[in-house]
Amino acid sequence: MSKMAQYTQTLMLLKANLKRDWLKIVIWLIGLAGLFVAVAAKFEGIYGTAGQIATIAQTLKSQAMVSLFGPLIATHLNTAIIFASEMMVFWGIFMVIFNFSLSVGATRSQEESGLTEMILGGHPVGRLAPLGAAALELLIANGLFVFITGAGMMAADMPGSQLIGNWLFALTLGAVGLLFGVISLVFAQLVADSHNVSLYNYAFFGIAYLIRMMTDVANPDFTWLSPFGWIEKVGIYTKNNWLPVILMVGLSILAFGGATLLNRNRDIGTGVVQVRGGRQTSRFLYGPATLLIWNQKATSLFWIVGMAVLGASYGSVFNSIGKIVNESPVVRQVIGQSGVQHLARNQLLSFIGILGIIFGVLAVIGGAMVITRLYTAERRGYLQLIQTKPLRRSALLGTYTLYGFSLAVVILLVALMATMGAGNAVLKQPLAVKFFWRTFMAMLPPLILFIGFLIALIGVLPKWHSLVWGLLGAAFVISYFGRLIKLPTWAMKVSPFYWFREVPLHHIAGTPVIWMLGMAAVLIVIGMVGYCRRDFEN
Repeated sequence: MSKMAQYTQTLMLLKANLKRDWLKIVIWLIGLAGLFVAVAAKFEGIYGTAGQIATIAQTLKSQAMVSLFGPLIATHLNTAIIFASEMMVFWGIFMVIFNFSLSVGATRSQEESGLTEMILGGHPVGRLAPLGAAALELLIANGLFVFITGAGMMAADMPGSQLIGNWLFALTLGAVGLLFGVISLVFAQLVADSHNVSLYNYAFFGIAYLIRMMTDVANPDFTWLSPFGWIEKVGIYTKNNWLPVILMVGLSILAFGGATLLNRNRDIGTGVVQVRGGRQTSRFLYGPATLLIWNQKATSLFWIVGMAVLGASYGSVFNSIGKIVNESPVVRQVIGQSGVQHLARNQLLSFIGILGIIFGVLAVIGGAMVITRLYTAERRGYLQLIQTKPLRRSALLGTYTLYGFSLAVVILLVALMATMGAGNAVLKQPLAVKFFWRTFMAMLPPLILFIGFLIALIGVLPKWHSLVWGLLGAAFVISYFGRLIKLPTWAMKVSPFYWFREVPLHHIAGTPVIWMLGMAAVLIVIGMVGYCRRDFEN
């Protein structure tokens, strides 16, 4: 069979993919491109004067902000450069997540459902057509983002922006999304199920992100070692360097070539990495709880170790957070040495509050991924095997809920404790445990609330369970960028994290804890009742 024949009916499959994913793509584009342009349009009112720019520039040059956003290397700053410095890394993360979602759904998930085998076996479709259609879908989705964002940036017309910088900004974000999406196609050939593909995806991205963060703080020259770090090397509105974009596109092509080679050398429904056979009898097959623990052990370990590393990485820069205050002779003269120490500590505690939100969101994701596995098993018919035993549905949902919640709590606790350990190791005056414990306790009510909402969706509206990801993302964006874009107070209050914005500088307010836990309890009851009464989808 010729090479072109192996791509027969690729466009037909692409059309089917777009018909299936059009709503997901539209929602992501509205959220990513729309919010990006909206922030750009308001940015002049936030950082439009020389004084405002100088103030935020001092903050962005601190090691803590460098670890989050990357280094601010420009000497002559303006509104557009500040915008690029604050938005590039975080929007790059969102683009990676978006592309991972599309890639897994268009490849391994299709094979698991048996659809790929049916198409290839019963229709004149080339062997590489599904892979080609997945790659084209990624290209179209990222291309639409580039077009909308580039045009929106031109309309926003921020001070200091220019035609080349605007479109290069949009292209950089589209290119990094495409790169990690195509790398996900490679992992989809290596392992045999979507769960492990996602595990490989985020493990690779986590390593790339950590390399970027640590090299930015230690020596930015080594940030080239991380593909995700290439986005910082573009130098939007300053150097406008096209080389990183060319490298990302080139690596995407190489990754697609690798995915096609791997695809030719495996059977449909399998992966290049063979699954080891298990024992016929095992104590981990006695019930749903032990089976869940056995199946989730690798994922749980990945989350726990990964969050420990992430927390330790952020903690390692604690000694640099108060550097601006300590090294400012004006500040030292005005408020004295004791005042300097107090102000530096407050800066550090505020940074811990920001980290608490980040760790809280990641903990919700880790726990929710376990709970959504129950719905995945339902759609694929796996629960029929479990239901052959006299097992109540409430016990089944309760098992997944308890495990997911426990994993989320452990993830959050490990991240904060690792941050405390690494942070106090580099600080001359270590922070008390109470500040980290207070942050941990403050993040529990939002965590329980989001998990309760997910359980309610799985019990009553299972096809809409992905809505929890959108709400979680919206809450994070509001909490993280709300003050930046000067959202009104009522909009800020929509995010559960808003109610604990003063932690750990101040104690936890009891009222939001009570109503969040109450809402979570009601949602969990609704989910349990709905799950016990509705029919399984498969």
